[in-house]
This record gives sequence, C-alpha cells and structure tokens, in this order.
Amino acid sequence: MNVLLAVAGGVATLLVIAGMILITPRGEVELEQETPDAQGAELSRANVADAPKRASA
Repeated sequence: MNVLLAVAGGVATLLVIAGMILITPRGEVELEQETPDAQGAELSRANVADAPKRASA
C-alpha cells in the first residue's frame, strides 16, 4: 500500500511540473513600462460616519 501511494504521489508531482512547464509563456513577455498609479488613487471617497459614543466605566 505504501509503495502504491508513493508511486501515485510521484506521478502527481510529475504531472504538476509538466503542467507548469507547459503553461509558461515562451519568448519575450511585454511588461508595463510606466509605473501604475498609487494604490487606491482611483477610488471614490466615502462619507465618514460619526464615531460611536463610548460608555465611560
């Protein structure tokens, strides 16, 4: 049983490695030359609600 499990694990590992090789793009991949804007710069501002009142101890 242990040998069968080891063989199945080896086959699964080989299939994953082969799949990763096959989905890797070949040749040059164009990357963006311009840096993107700051994170969240295009988000709209939301109204800030009043902070809840806290009970004093």
